[in-house]
Amino acid sequence: MNKKQLKGKIYKLADGVPLKLDRMTINLLDSNKLLVTSWINTIDFKSITKDLVNKELIELKALFSELMSSFNEFDIILTSNNLSIEYHIAFDDSGKAGIGLCSELDGKINWYI
Repeated sequence: MNKKQLKGKIYKLADGVPLKLDRMTINLLDSNKLLVTSWINTIDFKSITKDLVNKELIELKALFSELMSSFNEFDIILTSNNLSIEYHIAFDDSGKAGIGLCSELDGKINWYI
């Protein structure tokens, strides 16, 4: 996807259309939140630790920060809709189920494991 196509998809977030980029999904919730979710890079649920999840959360926030720096459309959507950003790390059980591992809003991490 080129930069122009990506800009168009970013603006569609405001219409409720999720944006999927590799292991990251970005969508707008009715609760005035921009939800940024990443799927943990492991296939074995038993190998998941809080340290691993925290590392993935840090990587997700850095990646999204890079996106925001590259595309001011995110800032426009956040500001014009008075949105906060909520990050989520989840486990994908081969398409059977998505299991939430943690979320972060305003610097506070909520653990689900």
